[in-house]
Amino acid sequence: AGHFFCMMAPRSQKAAALKVSPIEVLAAIESLYADQVRPQGRILLKRLGERAAAARAGQVALGSIPGLAVGSEVVPRLDTAHIRKVCERCPRIQVVAEAGTEYSALLVGRTPSFIDPCSNDDPFPERLWSEMAVFFGSYQNRGVRLPGGRY
Repeated sequence: AGHFFCMMAPRSQKAAALKVSPIEVLAAIESLYADQVRPQGRILLKRLGERAAAARAGQVALGSIPGLAVGSEVVPRLDTAHIRKVCERCPRIQVVAEAGTEYSALLVGRTPSFIDPCSNDDPFPERLWSEMAVFFGSYQNRGVRLPGGRY
């Protein structure tokens, strides 16, 4: 796991976009499967960026990287066209066209079990939601800022 981002694009005036190996792409897809997140191109790009930032910082846990959620100064710029080509050329990845130019990179022979973020199904009890409403509505919690979502 210590060999992340072994290839770089040629230098230009802008910071060069990092290129990833098939092993790195597969590891990122595996991690999205473990989180039950469909590995769409834009989500895969973000996960690869997180993993690259973690590798660059020499950190094992993503949560220990200061400023990760702040912006692009921590997460390196990745070559998106290269990532898609890696997916298309890898026999262990099936690229599925989505709306527009979006795609998903699914693992061949693996049954997908992804959570649908647009689903109206709510697995949580009503009590959870009412307790959260009380918590966030209480005086001492007004103005509390919580971290944003990863994606």
